[in-house]
Amino acid sequence: MKTNWEGKALLPWSYFPPCTDKFNAFAIHGSGEERKYEALYPVLPHELQEGQEPDFHRLEYFKDLNLKELTGEDWKQPESDIWKSLTM
Repeated sequence: MKTNWEGKALLPWSYFPPCTDKFNAFAIHGSGEERKYEALYPVLPHELQEGQEPDFHRLEYFKDLNLKELTGEDWKQPESDIWKSLTM
């Protein structure tokens, strides 16, 4: 019955690719004709084209993310076995 909700997620640092400096967040609600797509930084309405489908890979709509602002200037991103295995 509430109209607002809040969610929190704790992501391990190992999930972030090395040198992450851009970010966006997405949500999908409903199904069929009622399905709605939302983005923290969406494609601007005047840039949408007729019949355009959602595309979560449009990096030009991601915004700058400075992880050191969140973690402190001395923070160094830990190496990740997830990403190391993809770059070998």
